[in-house]
Amino acid sequence: MRQVVFKIIYIMAAVAVLSGCPSQQVTRNAGEAAVLQATVPSMAPMKYSWNTNYSAMLSPPLDIREKALAACTQRGFDRAFMQSIAIDEDQAMAYFSCRGSDQ
Repeated sequence: MRQVVFKIIYIMAAVAVLSGCPSQQVTRNAGEAAVLQATVPSMAPMKYSWNTNYSAMLSPPLDIREKALAACTQRGFDRAFMQSIAIDEDQAMAYFSCRGSDQ
């Protein structure tokens, strides 16, 4: 009976030592950080430019609007809108932003 008690105490001590091991905690925390980083969406600025061909109408082309909408959808929003536009000769550059639905 005495040997069984010593074995149980030895096992409990080994578990306590291993669970407090700094290298295991660092590995565990690094794994959790990797999971958190993977789930955070990219919040890069949505900056697009296109050639206006000196047109009087300054609406972004369909492919630019679709790219902006896809970026907003990836971020969890329903709509993309043009926040600002700059024109230099025949080049237009616009920043887009996201918002929720119209409902």
